[in-house]
Amino acid sequence: MSTKHTYRYDKSFRPKRHKFLFVFAGALLVVVSLAAFVWRDVTRNQAVNIEGQSRTVNQVFNDTIQRLTVDEQLYSMELPGDWKEIKRTNTSTENSITWQATKKGEDNRSLTLHIDTIPASRPLNRLLPVNAEGNTLMYGEISDNCASFTGGGSLDAQKAVHSKETEAKWQKVDFICNLPRVIDNEIGTGSTEGINTVSVTGPLQGKHKYFFVYTDRNVQPKTSILLDAIRSFRAK
Repeated sequence: MSTKHTYRYDKSFRPKRHKFLFVFAGALLVVVSLAAFVWRDVTRNQAVNIEGQSRTVNQVFNDTIQRLTVDEQLYSMELPGDWKEIKRTNTSTENSITWQATKKGEDNRSLTLHIDTIPASRPLNRLLPVNAEGNTLMYGEISDNCASFTGGGSLDAQKAVHSKETEAKWQKVDFICNLPRVIDNEIGTGSTEGINTVSVTGPLQGKHKYFFVYTDRNVQPKTSILLDAIRSFRAK
């Protein structure tokens, strides 16, 4: 009776166990193969994407940088490619050129460069200290709105309108703070040489005075435009 029971156990259950192991091994092999394929595919795609993105960034970078070269008798400099000259004044009281952005949504930015005939009483909201180094210009740190550090100033436009233009100083450079028009966001250059003035000597045209005024009424101001212009400036 015992032998018969063993015979039935062997014939009935052992084949099922072998079949289960066979199916399990096959399924495991499929899973491992699939995982290896996915890993190889993901790795390959990541490598392609990284390489492609690098090429695209470089291409866009090179294609989108367009510069307007300003080439005047006394100096040269560069501005963004979409900018254009909109005004030129040469009188006994003012000698200046003004350029403005033309790109939609950015045309509320402009730059005026005064040459030799410098408006010493021209008020500013922020000051950029500069100094000459050879025939180029070096610049310091742009100040905050001068209403924040000048006596009688207020950043509240309704209160500020009752203020007066007031002498101010930033990094040892004197200038006139435009307290009444606190929201104008006009940045001007100055040096220890004098208010709104820096002299630069060119190899051919000699020594001349310059005063940059950058106006940016955009919701997102770009002071880099002014800094790039000054960095590219060369007196002739």
